[in-house]
Amino acid sequence: MNQTLGVAVVKKASVKDVRRRNRALILRHVWLNGPTSRSEVGAATGLSAATVTNVMNELIAEGAVREGGFLDSDGGRRRAIVTVAHDAALVIGADVGETQIGVKVFDLAFQPLAAREYPIKGRRIEVAEARAAIGAQVVSMLAELGASGDRVLGLGLGVPGIVQELPDGRQLVHAEVVGWHAADFSGFGDELGIPAYIDNGAKSTTQAEAWYGAARGVEHGVMVLVGEGAGAGIITDGQLYRGFSSSAGEWGHTKISLDGPHCRCGRTGCVETFVGASAVLDHWRGPDETWLGRETEGVEAILRAWRAGDEAAGRAIDGVVRHLGLALSNLVNLYNPQKIIVGGWFGDRIAAELLPDLQSAVRSFSLDQPGGEVVLVRSQLGPDAAVLGAATLPISHFIEYGAGAERLT
Repeated sequence: MNQTLGVAVVKKASVKDVRRRNRALILRHVWLNGPTSRSEVGAATGLSAATVTNVMNELIAEGAVREGGFLDSDGGRRRAIVTVAHDAALVIGADVGETQIGVKVFDLAFQPLAAREYPIKGRRIEVAEARAAIGAQVVSMLAELGASGDRVLGLGLGVPGIVQELPDGRQLVHAEVVGWHAADFSGFGDELGIPAYIDNGAKSTTQAEAWYGAARGVEHGVMVLVGEGAGAGIITDGQLYRGFSSSAGEWGHTKISLDGPHCRCGRTGCVETFVGASAVLDHWRGPDETWLGRETEGVEAILRAWRAGDEAAGRAIDGVVRHLGLALSNLVNLYNPQKIIVGGWFGDRIAAELLPDLQSAVRSFSLDQPGGEVVLVRSQLGPDAAVLGAATLPISHFIEYGAGAERLT
């Protein structure tokens, strides 16, 4: 329902819309809850047995779903097992990170089959170089697997910025942290001969966490990623919140100081200038080039010094906990999440070592009621979360629209 000047306009769903919705409901349940049965699918989706049977038969004929064997029975009628045909096709996830582009090939059960990495020097990369690198990695991995592009359901690309969808179908990426200003990714899939889907990396990672990780079943939550920079994905009513033009979640560039450090985005006082890995290392040792390109080593070094009682390391660690707690409290007061999932390569180390302290900091800065309700947890997906998140993009599109069904074996 759309509302304009107080007048409700209701668009009646067509038969095609209803069929697509039913297909998506059933396929999503099988994908995320399989192995299952037709009766369980009906109970979970609220669809009639006849509808489940019709759609399931179509999915089996399509090659997306497979039926065989039986679930354990308590004495009643045995229920046939329904599951995703994991070997029916391949999906590829690619993530443009802070120091490298990671690319992996998965089967439809998200089991990794091949992986490649491409280093990014100086945290800047030209769009043409990124496109060429991903293309070369895809060709290399498919050759390794003895597979053709026709077997690939799609490639998902996670990027560190805002993905703008234009009315003419073009996709522009605004990612100042890697030097992209309205970078045009139109025709990327055509170049590869594979359907390509692009989204902000924090959003795609949040989707993966909601499907398979700590955000599973969460109706209202926030996934935060902390590395060199910081980003967030917001879940509301069980759905990823995008905002008016899909830029919601640029939490790392919200401000927690009027005269704070200069940020890569060209402004000052951004969250990432206080909680990003390099910012914390600079607070410990002072701004120098010691850890440039070796930030993960630097983080382990400061944690060792902190455990050994080093006072400077203690001040830096205390600072990141307080500033991250303050930044997260703003999300708590704005969105009232039931859960905040902390991830990203640096965020994961913070959560592993300091989650109780971070939880206390969030509550101390938040309003009492939402602050007392929210629970902080560590991401369950680990270092592969971003690439896995990217790989969910073609799967999500296939579930919703059936796009790429002709590529199933």
